[in-house]
Amino acid sequence: MTTDTIEDNGISDRGLSRRAFGGLTLATVAGAQLLSTPANAAEIELKMQFASPDGTPWNDMDRRFAKQIEGIIGDRAEVVFFPPNSVTPFKDWLQSTGAGLLDIGFVWHPVLPGKFPQMELFSLPGLSKNQTLATIVYWRLRDQYPEMGNLYSDADNVVDIATFVAMGSHLHTNEPVRTLSDVKGKVYAAQDSAGVVVLEKLGASASVMVGPDAYLALQRGAVDGVLCAWGWVNNFKLNEVTTYHTLLNLNPGSYSTVMNRDTWNRLTPAEQAHLSDMQLTYFFYNTTNGAAAAMSSIPPENLFTISAEDSAALASKMRPFWDEWVKKADAAGMPGQEILDEAVRLMKLYDQN
Repeated sequence: MTTDTIEDNGISDRGLSRRAFGGLTLATVAGAQLLSTPANAAEIELKMQFASPDGTPWNDMDRRFAKQIEGIIGDRAEVVFFPPNSVTPFKDWLQSTGAGLLDIGFVWHPVLPGKFPQMELFSLPGLSKNQTLATIVYWRLRDQYPEMGNLYSDADNVVDIATFVAMGSHLHTNEPVRTLSDVKGKVYAAQDSAGVVVLEKLGASASVMVGPDAYLALQRGAVDGVLCAWGWVNNFKLNEVTTYHTLLNLNPGSYSTVMNRDTWNRLTPAEQAHLSDMQLTYFFYNTTNGAAAAMSSIPPENLFTISAEDSAALASKMRPFWDEWVKKADAAGMPGQEILDEAVRLMKLYDQN
């Protein structure tokens, strides 16, 4: 799906204005607000939708973020939450925030393939060792190459508050996968298109699914497993429908927290600057807690690491993706090889310190 098309409905964005799009769920949103809005409503009501259920790290992070926003803006603002998927499906979060259905939204970049070539750099298999290191490298690259930060167009109608690289993907399955040959002939879900390509090169069938869809597919036996980060395992409760976990650390995805531009423009310059400065705090609250929580109850015998021979074979198969990214970046007007070389240099430099 691209930003020009609302794929599920087959309707062009040009033929469906933001006002009309907002009206699609106006009754639902209004009804929920009647139940949650106090008599003395705040001047600015900020609508957010939870990314995951109560009791998960993402849910806790959203609540903490909301409190910080209310503290910055003061009595003028109140954050109103809606349950996961109640206002908009996960994959339509960007369009829904731009249209004003939500004021603050979460954008998982891989669900919009081709829209964010800058962030596809960090999904290259074998480049990123962990999400903290990769995110810091992204922020540094964005300073050196401003085009790396130009993720959203005027038509998106959102402001990027914070953008991060996620944890690397591992294979979470119902049957043990101890070697790469065990993957052949299986059917998997993946958190992004880069993961799909990797699995297909290993002889499996695969398709991109968002977390809730992957849970249902696993529950119904439609897929044999999912290639995704530990954050998904915990936040979407995938550990309820998988048993074994093969550590691969492939294809990290990336995501942004965005605000509707019209809502952003209602804030003072000082409030805008303070929100932007929250990026570091917001990120470091959401780094390893999800992985630790997901792994805490898994028996050690259900965790597998592939052999050195399999690791070398996997690395060899993945290198062509790096050359493909350079070509894609060049086509988008970025110095692809220069950015890739600098990313590799910084990853190594930061890992040594």
